[in-house]
Amino acid sequence: MEISPRNRRHDLTKQKILDTARQILLTEGVQAISMRTLANRVDYSPAALYKYFANKEEIIAALRQEAWEMLEAHPSEISPGMSLPEIFVQSGRGYIDFATKYPEYYLLIMSTVEDGPKNLEEFKQTPNFIGFLQFVESIVAAGEFQLPPGYAPFHLALLSWFTVHGISMLKLTTMNKCADEFETASVEVLNMVKEVFTRK
Repeated sequence: MEISPRNRRHDLTKQKILDTARQILLTEGVQAISMRTLANRVDYSPAALYKYFANKEEIIAALRQEAWEMLEAHPSEISPGMSLPEIFVQSGRGYIDFATKYPEYYLLIMSTVEDGPKNLEEFKQTPNFIGFLQFVESIVAAGEFQLPPGYAPFHLALLSWFTVHGISMLKLTTMNKCADEFETASVEVLNMVKEVFTRK
């Protein structure tokens, strides 16, 4: 079905607003995004923007979803023939690489409060986590990783996330002046996690 000129103009304007918000995010940070600032940049009245987005939070949510999609699509340099534990490490390195190359997007992903899960069961089902959890479950089910008694793949998935998120935040903040040395240490930590859980 062909899109009408009116709907096409609406979609183009909405995209222009998102593009402008993205530019502000990348150059000034998420805190600089406001309906008034966006209206000035796209040459619209603030009231006109509400025809396209209910509020600033809706625009930021759209950018956050875009950032999640970028993270999921970010290459992890996984090669054919890699073992599951090797893929585990390489996936972690890909996560950290994304945070390093796209810090504004990464910090935007992690800045959400209102949209966070209300409990761990809800968190387990979030699209942005469930895929990784299923991957960890497959490694454990294949016997590639051995968990201590009383622990489940969910605990290992959380430990992995705590590790790569902590490394990512440290690279962007406290350790940014010794990035090369810290990168080496980070890879060693990821490999240590792999070695701990592959011990028979």
